[in-house]
Amino acid sequence: MQKLVLGLLLVLAPLLHAQAPPNQEVVLTASAGSKLGVALSQPRIAGVPEATVAKDYQEVLNRDLEEAGPFAVIRKDLPAATDPASYPAWAATGTEWLLTSAISRSDRGDLEVMIQVVDVVAAQAKNAKAVVSKLYTSKDGSRDGALRRIAHKISDDLMARLTGEQGVASTRIVFVREGGRGIKDIWQVDRDGANARPLTAFKSLTISPAVAADGRLAYVTYKGGAPEIWGQRVPGGPQVKLFPPSGKAEGHCFCPSWSPDGKRLALVQGDRRGNTDIVVLEMESGRVRRLTDSNCINTDPSWNPAGNQLAFTSDREGGPQVFLMGDDGSNVRRLTQEGTYNGSPAWSPMGSMIAYVSRFEGKFDLFVYKLGEGKSYQITTGLASSESPAWSPDEHRIVFTSGSRGGMQLYTTDLSGNTLRKLIDLDGCQSPKWTRSH
Repeated sequence: MQKLVLGLLLVLAPLLHAQAPPNQEVVLTASAGSKLGVALSQPRIAGVPEATVAKDYQEVLNRDLEEAGPFAVIRKDLPAATDPASYPAWAATGTEWLLTSAISRSDRGDLEVMIQVVDVVAAQAKNAKAVVSKLYTSKDGSRDGALRRIAHKISDDLMARLTGEQGVASTRIVFVREGGRGIKDIWQVDRDGANARPLTAFKSLTISPAVAADGRLAYVTYKGGAPEIWGQRVPGGPQVKLFPPSGKAEGHCFCPSWSPDGKRLALVQGDRRGNTDIVVLEMESGRVRRLTDSNCINTDPSWNPAGNQLAFTSDREGGPQVFLMGDDGSNVRRLTQEGTYNGSPAWSPMGSMIAYVSRFEGKFDLFVYKLGEGKSYQITTGLASSESPAWSPDEHRIVFTSGSRGGMQLYTTDLSGNTLRKLIDLDGCQSPKWTRSH
């Protein structure tokens, strides 16, 4: 019975019990170098309310660029003119890239945003061409959020133009939200906290979302009584039962995790003795391979980007710790050495870091383990318990839940812990996963 209780605590609930000594706290920077000053001029508007442009375009784009990382958004003392003669005045404000916009609605009702970005410093020395000149069109321009989506896309494109790396303004976060006693569903929200909406409505316990690289969803649901893993076999396809492939599983199943290529699904399967092990479901054949086979709790599988290793939580050496193993279950080794309770590993998209939570002074904080250094760095301090970390696709930020039991909310932070932001005013949030839009 004691083993079963430990299993339920590890698998179903946020990490609750244990003590851990303090880990060293070191500031971890997400980017280096000076930021590029960018400013938005007042858009030219035709056929679109000015208030809508201010709220859904200017405000959104300014915030997206500020949170992207390499940009410093210039907001004060901006010149009114945008012709070449005004470039020295723009440069004097610290602006390097000047973004001008023309927003209108076509005869067919499409929303059109024409932008031009000029390097005002280079343009003073020579007749420089625009850094970016592009027309954005939304055929659903009459729908709420169309202008916001264009603003997100512009930010991502400017990020790609500057760094070669696509931005994350257009990304989304999938999470669990409690809707009443015994009811939880999978929800989705834009990266900036807008457009929160449910993805499931089973009026039962539906938890543990996982999102494949191609956008397919997987999750655990009790809608049929016993827990089953449901999700999509093809992108945009219907939601069907994925596990157990046929009949009923020997024990409970939890924590699905897509492999990077989307061909395998790691998951946790329990037995009647209260132990849990990690298995891998081959999506095409339905074959199930067991990766761990020990008389303990193994849970929280997380793939590395190459798909040949997994991080996971196990209490095989006493208290829960983060371990690594090959995708065939070989070469098991312990990662976390400090603290008596570490868990919920999340392998970073580039593969060089693993985020996890560690219990210290009665609550959990976020840590990041840098594999190249063999060291852990503390990310959050001074918050209520921080749990369930997940990486942004560009590896610059982490989404997690924080708050009191029952009042957990979604937060994001950079890797220094200095730009903490509450994502949305919704309570009862759990298990976020950050994904690109599909």
